[in-house]
Amino acid sequence: MVRIRNTYRVFILLSFMLPGLHAVTQDVIFSQFYFNPLYLNPAFAGSRSVPRLALQYRNQWPSLGNAYKTTFASIDFPVPKLQGGMGFSIVNDMQAEGSYQSLGINAIYATFIRIDREFHMHGAIQATIGHQSLHLSKLVFPDQVDPVYGKHGISSELVYLADPRFTYIDFSSGVLFYSQKFFGGLVARHLGEPAQSFNTGQEGSGKLYRKYTVHLGARLPVFLYGHHRKKFDLSPQFIMQYQQHLGQLNYGMLAYFKGLTAGTWFRQNLGLRYDAVILMVGFARERWQISYSHDIVVSGLWGDTGGTGEISLVFLLKPITRKQIIPF
Repeated sequence: MVRIRNTYRVFILLSFMLPGLHAVTQDVIFSQFYFNPLYLNPAFAGSRSVPRLALQYRNQWPSLGNAYKTTFASIDFPVPKLQGGMGFSIVNDMQAEGSYQSLGINAIYATFIRIDREFHMHGAIQATIGHQSLHLSKLVFPDQVDPVYGKHGISSELVYLADPRFTYIDFSSGVLFYSQKFFGGLVARHLGEPAQSFNTGQEGSGKLYRKYTVHLGARLPVFLYGHHRKKFDLSPQFIMQYQQHLGQLNYGMLAYFKGLTAGTWFRQNLGLRYDAVILMVGFARERWQISYSHDIVVSGLWGDTGGTGEISLVFLLKPITRKQIIPF
């Protein structure tokens, strides 16, 4: 019975992931978007005055087994001679108990422009080498599943999967505006909409659709008992993302108090149907910070997925020697 239940679990996950065996997957969505700045907007590359290392791990829907597990690592640093910054990142996404893998290696160049004494602008271009693969030994197709005995036989679908992997080149761009208190940006990913398909002889039948992101936020000091008694900072944040016919909104508030951070966000689609409530706590020191978030599912999947856990670590590799306006 356990084996049959696990077999159907893999089949259900694949039914979401591989309709028609075309690679029509959407991009990974992180809940801690501002603790993973290069993934949100490549224009964040070099936005600190020192090199920055960011690590992130996301485990989505653990009650369904190894449904979605994603790891991300990045490093970025300013390059004064180029009047900008550079960044490199890698994202590895494993789905359906490891039967599907998506790997992306990214290189970013950003240029910095000072508009006036208060406002700054960054513009960036990102180049990506992407690789997607299916692990056939872990795949279960409908014609392999017997309702009584479970998985058996060899699927006729394998004739179309002689080489279930492909590599592609992709490009993205981003713009970032910010001042002492306000920040925002625009991002366009997958500019060339690269072709993607696992079907032999039909490699051009699918594509990775262009994705657009708009993000806005502020960092507002809260003063009590006069202007010289600042207690904490509040940061309202808003993100809208759109890819193919799918849209998503994230909005909420983050609070900072003596190195402690805590926040709450809501995630929903553009049809105003809520998907999750995101709760986050963290702790920061001068050169490092750690944060953990948990997504509480409030859609029809509530109670079946186990939510989503995400942990982030950020390190500044050198001490900050001068005051700097930062875009969040």
